[in-house]
Amino acid sequence: MAGPQFIVLLSRNNGGYMKNDLRVFVTRSGREIALQPIATKTLDDLQLLIQEAENIRPPTYSVSLAGGIAEEEVEHDLTTLKTSADHAAWTAYEKRQSDASENVNKRVTRSYIIFGINENVPDNEWEQDFEFCGITVPTGAMERKVFYFERIVLADPADQRDFVQRVYLISQLSGEALERADALFRRAMENGDGLDATRQIISEEGALAA
Repeated sequence: MAGPQFIVLLSRNNGGYMKNDLRVFVTRSGREIALQPIATKTLDDLQLLIQEAENIRPPTYSVSLAGGIAEEEVEHDLTTLKTSADHAAWTAYEKRQSDASENVNKRVTRSYIIFGINENVPDNEWEQDFEFCGITVPTGAMERKVFYFERIVLADPADQRDFVQRVYLISQLSGEALERADALFRRAMENGDGLDATRQIISEEGALAA
């Protein structure tokens, strides 16, 4: 099963303090998030969503074969668009791709937040800040959780990327494998070399393709 495009974990030293547990993610602003693995079947479901978006094909045009006796349908690219109909079909194709990508990214990120974060949303002044600005905070439990972590804790796009890859990693490890990965990660963090630790985890546990 293919994983996220981002497979390099980033270790950080936030104000001289480093977390050395793979199941605790520290954002660039120093916030800590308790993580939990996502079920393999759920990851498979998400992968199917990604594949559906990737399977959107370009429009085609006909090419004559064997002296015009037969024709073959060939996919357009930017160099083969000749008529206004060709350009219109290509524009529609690009929009389908863009819409599908946006939809998949939203669903995947939200699934990782719902299933990969092992903590509740606090009740504090963060809601009042949004309401003061005229932004409605959802009342449903799941919508509220996604709203909070997307806009408050993981507001930095780089944090969102690293969070997804970290949850994916721990979801590929279980039981003793995760304990060994924690130990490797801890030793490397102590030595200031989190990148090599991640590569070692991937290599020794065989969880991800390097």
